[in-house]
Amino acid sequence: MSSPRNGDTKPPCLPRNGLVKIPTQPNGLGSASITKGTPAMKNRLCQPSSVPAILSPALAHRSDLPIPSLASPLSLAALASVSSPPGASLVGLNASEGSEQPSPERLPGSPSERQLAVDEKILNRLFWYFSACEKCVLAQGCKAWRRVLYQPKFWVGLTPVLHTKELYNILPGGEKEFVSLQGFAVRGFDGFCLVGVSDLDICEFIDNYPLSKKGVKSMSLKRSTITDAGLEVMLEQMQGVVRLELSGCNDFTEAGLWSSLNARITALSVSDCINVADDAIAAISQLLPNLTELNLQAYHVTDTALAYFTAKQGYTTHTLRLNSCWEITNHGVVNMVHSLPNLSVLSLSGCSKVTDDGVELVAENLRKLRSLDLSWCPRITDMALEYIACDLHKLEELVLDRCVRITDTGLSYLSTMSSLRSLYLRWCCQV
Repeated sequence: MSSPRNGDTKPPCLPRNGLVKIPTQPNGLGSASITKGTPAMKNRLCQPSSVPAILSPALAHRSDLPIPSLASPLSLAALASVSSPPGASLVGLNASEGSEQPSPERLPGSPSERQLAVDEKILNRLFWYFSACEKCVLAQGCKAWRRVLYQPKFWVGLTPVLHTKELYNILPGGEKEFVSLQGFAVRGFDGFCLVGVSDLDICEFIDNYPLSKKGVKSMSLKRSTITDAGLEVMLEQMQGVVRLELSGCNDFTEAGLWSSLNARITALSVSDCINVADDAIAAISQLLPNLTELNLQAYHVTDTALAYFTAKQGYTTHTLRLNSCWEITNHGVVNMVHSLPNLSVLSLSGCSKVTDDGVELVAENLRKLRSLDLSWCPRITDMALEYIACDLHKLEELVLDRCVRITDTGLSYLSTMSSLRSLYLRWCCQV
């Protein structure tokens, strides 16, 4: 996609909080955002596109386009190097089947050039060089390009983000019709993020997405009004879900977790949900024996909750992130290190009551740690870094952002850690 020119005021695709927003089609089909799983990949998605523009039917008569070649990773961009005429628009993830698209016979150039432009062997290799946003646009170039790009291999690791207002088309009579999700199914998406949805929206999604019953492995609900009943129906109907995220969902209760959580879930993330407290952790510990990853941001969870984990989870759980759990103290750390001795990733970010003694317990008992996050723990001092340097010989990442009592002396202890690869010291004002 190109930089603004010919009077355009903005590029066709704009980044928004790490998400790539695809413009909505006139009929509303396939309107969505796509994001990678890691911050680094999100940022990569939002870089300016290397594809200046895409062929439209209005350009089919042009014959001055170069021949694509594997000699350059952006040779397909050269094929699409002509700007779209005024009024040309970019469509979303699902192109309307009725929209006109150039056929191979209408592509510019000689017959040999046209054959090269739609050679599936070349395209299968060439399209790997483009970002997800660019692939969405390129898929609208012609049917041959779409046929190649709609293969699931090009969309592995991507998660469509669907907002509630994008799930429905408004019919002439004012009635709402759920959009077609067939284009997502063709590409084999096995994870979705639904924003602002209700119980009814989730039921409609289950009924309309062909892969919902068995093919969806990951579900994320953000700022949703889902209730206990909706959560129970979703996890009962979507038998393939093993990764679940609930963020900013304030209408379900701990009783809803007790009635809906299934033993197949291996990764759970709960954040900014006001009804989550110690009983919710008790439900998680008893109902999820195969849990490998737990991400928790809950202001009302106390030390008691960290004693609920069973011996089974102590064997399987390797990632625990307790973010802004303000009520957790060193006593909770004691419960945690004895319940989950095999942790390799631990975050106590924002657990402001944890002190150097808590870090000493972590260092002495969790020798397998490879990543430790102590950011926003104002009571951590240089002594904690000495404990870390002495005992955590496998540690590769250490996050100390906003640990305002750390000084140069503490950092000198870390110089002996040969395994350490990443060290974060943002806003450490005494360093």
